[in-house]
Amino acid sequence: MRRQVSSGWVACALRWVRGSSEMQSVSHKTIACMSTCAADSAKLKGSDAKHNTSDLREVRFRQIFQELARGISWQEDLMVSQEDLKVGLERAMPDCSVSIEQVEHMMRIADLDNSGQVDYAEFRVLFEGFDEEEMSLRTFAEFWLQNSDTIRVPELIFQSAWQRLCSRAGGEEHVRLPAEIMFLGGAPGAGKGTMTPYIMYERGLTAEVIVMSNLLTSPAAKKIIDDGGLVSDMEVFGMLLDELASPAQLLGALVDGFPRTVTQVQLLKMLDAKMRSLNRNWDGTDLGLSFPKPRFRMCILYVDEKLSVERQLWRGRQAVEHNKKARETGEGELVEVRETDLSVKAARNRYRLFAESTMAANEALNETFPFNMINAAGTVQEVRQVVMLELSYQSSLELQEETYNAIKVIPPAAELAKRARQRLVERLDSYQKEQAATFAAVISVIKDEFVPIIRRHALVGEARIRTKHAEVFGLPGALDMAVDVMYDRGFCLCAEDRGGGSFRFVVTFETPHVRVAAGAVDQGPVGRR
Repeated sequence: MRRQVSSGWVACALRWVRGSSEMQSVSHKTIACMSTCAADSAKLKGSDAKHNTSDLREVRFRQIFQELARGISWQEDLMVSQEDLKVGLERAMPDCSVSIEQVEHMMRIADLDNSGQVDYAEFRVLFEGFDEEEMSLRTFAEFWLQNSDTIRVPELIFQSAWQRLCSRAGGEEHVRLPAEIMFLGGAPGAGKGTMTPYIMYERGLTAEVIVMSNLLTSPAAKKIIDDGGLVSDMEVFGMLLDELASPAQLLGALVDGFPRTVTQVQLLKMLDAKMRSLNRNWDGTDLGLSFPKPRFRMCILYVDEKLSVERQLWRGRQAVEHNKKARETGEGELVEVRETDLSVKAARNRYRLFAESTMAANEALNETFPFNMINAAGTVQEVRQVVMLELSYQSSLELQEETYNAIKVIPPAAELAKRARQRLVERLDSYQKEQAATFAAVISVIKDEFVPIIRRHALVGEARIRTKHAEVFGLPGALDMAVDVMYDRGFCLCAEDRGGGSFRFVVTFETPHVRVAAGAVDQGPVGRR
């Protein structure tokens, strides 16, 4: 098998020579190099005990990289320049025209450390997923050229973006990402900007929101956005990782506008898997706390097409009017006016893009991450209440499994309070029916001892009582009776049995809203200035 592969390399090199006479001298050197590699490969055939599949894979990678770098012999410091890349691609595919723009785009993807050249390690990252049987310069060239304008393979995008992030951080062990990331999406005009402060408050997020549309500031990206289209996944994901790795986002991040495509959904799943892998790998080490288990959550604000278009056009009219007044008066700052907010056609196109692409993509995450679909058609207050309810803390979704299992034996407050009023009525009736004497004694103490003290502290909202009737509260069920009676009357009573016949009570209650006299004097009569 190895001899056949190497012979194929020689045949491929011969085809390059026939296809481009200008490259004959280089290709003859290539043939000599490939022949040497074929001999090396033949030697490998009889030494399987020493060289496994990974060894063969390494040999093939080096052969291809050496050819691309136009090196006569293998050297650790071989580098591929932009010119090397262009010549190698044209030589591998003589019937294909390779533009400078394509080559420049490929170099930006491959050159992870921004050195201006591609080294062997960077080359390996790009094509690590190829099977041994598929590995040749031509298959690499075909793959690269087919994806040079817009890289669509999620694995390639993720590998490239992740390696670039690691390179900038000084190694994977230095990468720091927030454990909690809230991904906010929504139909155009659904009110994401309005709801964002409430979402951040409910989730305890304080870092600046990562707004994907604000990151896409290149002229080409802005043109695509203005036309209602989507920027390439490679560009979007790379910028997202850079923002998430910012120290300011470490305690939790809110991302507005990601994911929007099926590819971005796959990238998000890969990021979650990578962070979980790092969490497992570093668990129990000194760096364990630096790689927490990720908690991704999706929140989608939804409105129908009619309302979306209406809100977009209203926003456009408001922005135009604001800018007109700002120019006329010289006061206030100009605000951005989106092209899609001025045209019914563009507004509809933007909504349909959301419905057909973003919605379909995000629904695929419903089985992977906590997912909240919120109807945003109501008033601001109505939508806010729904948002606060939907995004409230849920330990079953956010804690480590072992942590949740340890604390779930404690019933939540909502469960304890369920039917509390009905049970209170049942208990009070039971006291009167089954323990009438004790019940009467407790009521008497509350009336004669508690009420005067509470009245004295009526403006404070709290009264502390050390009872003189320990003999009453020492009776079976007396403390429970006191708590229930006081609650029925609108007070919260905390009862403490200190032992030795000593009982202490703390009563809390709402206070009336009383105007402060001093403040009233300072302000003077209402209406006077």
